[in-house]
Amino acid sequence: MNTIEKIGHIRKLMQSRTIDALVVPSDDPHKSEYVAEHWQARKWLTGFSGSAGTAVVTSEKAILWTDFRYFIQAEKQLKGSGFELFRTGEQDVPSSAKWLKDNLKPESVVGIDANVFSTTGVRELKKEFDEKGIRLNTSADILSQVWTDRPPRPQSRAFGFSESYTGQGRKDKISLIREKMKIYGATLHVLSTLDDIAWTLNLRGKDVHTNPVNIAYALISHEKVFLFIDNKKIDQALEAELNRDGIEIKPYEGIHDALTGLEKGKSILIDPENINFRLYEAIPAHCKIIEKPNPSILMKAIKNQIQISHLRQTAIKDGVAVVKFLYWMEHRDEDEKTTELSAAEKIFSFRREQACFIDNSFDSIMAYHDHSAMCHYSASKDTDAVIGRSGMFLADTGGNYLTGTTDITRTLCLGKPSPEEKRDYTLVMKGHIAVAEAVFPADTRGFQIDTLARQYLWKQGMNFGHGTGHGVGFFLCVHEGPARISPNPIDVKLEKGMLLTNEPGIYREGRYGIRLENMILVADAFENEFGKFMKFENLTWCHFERDLLDKTLLSYEEIKWIDLYHQRVYEMLSPELDRQTKAWLKEKTRPISGQ
Repeated sequence: MNTIEKIGHIRKLMQSRTIDALVVPSDDPHKSEYVAEHWQARKWLTGFSGSAGTAVVTSEKAILWTDFRYFIQAEKQLKGSGFELFRTGEQDVPSSAKWLKDNLKPESVVGIDANVFSTTGVRELKKEFDEKGIRLNTSADILSQVWTDRPPRPQSRAFGFSESYTGQGRKDKISLIREKMKIYGATLHVLSTLDDIAWTLNLRGKDVHTNPVNIAYALISHEKVFLFIDNKKIDQALEAELNRDGIEIKPYEGIHDALTGLEKGKSILIDPENINFRLYEAIPAHCKIIEKPNPSILMKAIKNQIQISHLRQTAIKDGVAVVKFLYWMEHRDEDEKTTELSAAEKIFSFRREQACFIDNSFDSIMAYHDHSAMCHYSASKDTDAVIGRSGMFLADTGGNYLTGTTDITRTLCLGKPSPEEKRDYTLVMKGHIAVAEAVFPADTRGFQIDTLARQYLWKQGMNFGHGTGHGVGFFLCVHEGPARISPNPIDVKLEKGMLLTNEPGIYREGRYGIRLENMILVADAFENEFGKFMKFENLTWCHFERDLLDKTLLSYEEIKWIDLYHQRVYEMLSPELDRQTKAWLKEKTRPISGQ
């Protein structure tokens, strides 16, 4: 069944149920960024494979909204699909909710599946629609009737994650959450986000591609923790271990009945941004609902000293793998055919050589030539380009190790770069250095840092459409909240122990893209009469491309930073490299101050 046929089937079901518009998000019931195939409804419906987007189907229109990262990809994938692309964030492009309000008649009905909408999301829709008298049907799971070959829910085994890596036992973490519950006056706390459950209970799994999590819910009281998960995922030894720590296993589907059966007088802590609306509706009216962010979100974002020690070692292992890959890229046999997909397999093989490596932290972005201008390009069998001997090549990759999660991007020129390519690379490099060298007051937010990365591009009338940095989990999700370095005014201060990325870029559609990404750790700088100041500690070791740097655009301080960074790269990685790769890296990290 092609996309146009799917739209036709859906419209017939909508008509039979008196639904005027159907909204299909990219979410699962746990508000995950990357979702298991079982919940990839928007991808199945539209054919667009990017991780973010919202589809809307009415009797006359089919529209997909997505953001800057996927404009080029979505335009290509939606050709002939029957879906029109709306570019979120561009001038005069309304949100999906506003478009529905403006285009539907009063008394129209918009259908959604409450399982895959957050409570906050439903409230926002209702607020928008109430202004025009549009009604919301929250039980419109129409796709399930059309999606006949839907993949089953994943069934990977859960496993315990050792305290020798986490630096903190699950009982201690649960105690900290219970302390927050007491402060809020809550007797119960519902936890539905998969990475928060994994962090809190020191559990990992393989239910979501490249995300080491288990599909589950948790209900925390002051006496006990109930873990709602398919029991086939928990073996006897792990269940006994969890039981000893006060955790009882319940069936995954049992969370709804557990909430509907709550006794009068219970006060329940929920995060409306992250709990799906179906669970919210299940809470009886006789219970008090306390709405706050999950306490575990901030707790897991601040890495402890044991985790930081592991991360510093992981930076070396991962740097070795990436340097080996870049050496291989430059020394391929002339007759060797390398494609974007085979390059991704190659860097995976180098990471697999490293101790404690488990899997990629996301699907590698290997983007050659014009593909590199697609911010979150993902190669497929249909788009897999042969990587030639000239042109720009962007590699955004990462690994999940027992000792931490990594995320790194390097851009290189295969051949002789043009003056424009060198200028663009150097401007991005200047922004990267400005963030890396930042010293800032202890109450600084990420949006205040974001400007540093863009200042040199702005002076040239240029910009990039994504954030400068995101949080990173510890052997968990590569994108982690709550802190970000982004233009969005997120009111979360950068605290000691937070792990972020530093990844400015520039993208020229149809030609090339450049992104330079390291991981950085928030650390103490100094304290004086003006207060406490913070800085970033670099946690990525891999050279930048000397041949792409225009020295005339760099200040003395920037040249000094690059030379010192390259000196450290060589010192950290060379002991782990063979003679040929070591000699090559020595040349790659040669000071630019003397060239």
